[in-house]
Amino acid sequence: MSTSDGHPRRLPPPAGQAGRAPWTTDRRGFLRLTGAAGLLGVAGVAGLSGCSYDNATADQTAPGGGVRIREYVPGPQPVSGGRYGGTVSVVWSDPPNSFDPAVGYNLTAWDAITELVFFGGLMAYDKQLGGPVPNIAAAPPVMSADNTSLTFKLRRGVQFHNGRDIVASDFIYSWERMLTPALGSWASSYLTSIVGANAVIAGKAKTLEGVEAPDDQTLVVHLTAPDFTILNAFALPMTAPVPQEEVERLGDTRFGETPVGFGPFRVTSYDSAAQTATFERFDQYMYPGLPYLDTVSYRWGVDPDVQLLQLQNGDVDLLGPGIPASQAAHVLAMPNLAALTQQRPSPGNLWLTIYPDYAPFKSQQVRQALNWAVDREAIGRLTYGTFSPWGAPFPAQMSGFKPTFTPYGYDPAKARQLLAEAGYPHGFSATLTINSDDPFPTIAQVVQAQLAAVGVQISLNQVSSNALLSLEEGAQSGGGHLQLDADDWYQVQPTPADEVDALYVSGASSNYNQYSNAKVDALAAQARQSFDEAERNALYAQIQQLIGEDAPYVFLESALWLAGVGPRIHNYQYRGETYSYYDRMWV
Repeated sequence: MSTSDGHPRRLPPPAGQAGRAPWTTDRRGFLRLTGAAGLLGVAGVAGLSGCSYDNATADQTAPGGGVRIREYVPGPQPVSGGRYGGTVSVVWSDPPNSFDPAVGYNLTAWDAITELVFFGGLMAYDKQLGGPVPNIAAAPPVMSADNTSLTFKLRRGVQFHNGRDIVASDFIYSWERMLTPALGSWASSYLTSIVGANAVIAGKAKTLEGVEAPDDQTLVVHLTAPDFTILNAFALPMTAPVPQEEVERLGDTRFGETPVGFGPFRVTSYDSAAQTATFERFDQYMYPGLPYLDTVSYRWGVDPDVQLLQLQNGDVDLLGPGIPASQAAHVLAMPNLAALTQQRPSPGNLWLTIYPDYAPFKSQQVRQALNWAVDREAIGRLTYGTFSPWGAPFPAQMSGFKPTFTPYGYDPAKARQLLAEAGYPHGFSATLTINSDDPFPTIAQVVQAQLAAVGVQISLNQVSSNALLSLEEGAQSGGGHLQLDADDWYQVQPTPADEVDALYVSGASSNYNQYSNAKVDALAAQARQSFDEAERNALYAQIQQLIGEDAPYVFLESALWLAGVGPRIHNYQYRGETYSYYDRMWV
């Protein structure tokens, strides 16, 4: 599903399910995991122990006169070198659905709750592609011998925007609130590996049994089984602490507009009628010396074409949704426009989902034939700058993961041979259902022509994004009639588990074509319980090989991010999971 940012993405799943990332502009598909999070094994924990997280000061005698930040700050680097002051103006297509970290998920909301009002949680993702490192936690967790209990020590003096120190019980309140059915949080599944979480989700308990706070600086988390992904959940905003007194003072609705967080900026105005929000520098941000900016302003309700014009004219500094796929090739071909772009990794995939209920698609040879029949380079020219050709199940860019599966290439002769061996020497007909958002209609027409060249006649059925999601969910429950559809995924965890647990494990919430392989299920369960990254990635390499051979999708492209950045902006940093890093940006 596509959005005005050129990043087709999916809405989050119901509680207790795995899933796809947010985005119809809400990243339909973005944050849909079954309680998954994390990438910090036993070796990783030990390796992080040397990092300094003590309070530090900014040194304005850095070379060039910029500010030197003396404390290490998680996320893309560098953080030093900036100058203080100024405002950055960001333009969006859609209003935020909520700035409440337990509720917000669309692009506009996600940007604000990950990098403005909040910044990570216990953990935060590190560098450009790395996993979680300590954030509000003072150090990596101490783990029990069986890897089911994690003890965190909190940093002292980390403050909410109201001036109160964050304590361990704030996490317990926030997680219980997120899990409570009355809030309707899309993200409750992220904590289902914690003892007692499912009971709270089901309304059978009000307290989360598996979390305790022996004192203000100590938080203990008990898991039902080892689950390395829980640390990723602790790096994402839905598990961030919120102050109970402010939630109760404001109520859920107003808290969703003007939440009290602990990030580098605090909300000072929210005007739904004027379609604006303003964020001002928080001087007590946990990383001294940051942020550099005084103010970040949001404006939404602006058409993507108008957004690009405003960036050209200097009326805005950042395009929140990025450069749309439909405009990317044109923008990059024009030197004056290309100068306003910056490209970053954004791990994710675009594919055609194959539904095996349709007779020809029961054959593995047919599914493989479709993969050999598409010219990904031709498709890549349509989405130049926002996707790159890639014929494998997992994204091309993932930290520490070395795939062994050889990606599918373009070989129409091999495709025809496989079709003949499967009993379809003259091909067959099928329907490809797509949503109307860019870039899917254009991609579908190219795929239609490419498959026709090997005898597969494709009819196109274009529907709305919501209609496609309904059809996919119907197919998953056994009541749908899809044959092929086009879709994508954007990771929110820097690990293959993000896709495996949500797309490929039997019964996963975004496993719409009901793909099932017992070997994949067994390897995925084994990998999830491993806190050794090398061992885990070896298992994921086996999983990718099995999925690639099974070919439940036609793998087309790996995602990229093409940002629209005005000339005033310095040190623009971005991660696909967490969006733009305003704390280290300056003008």
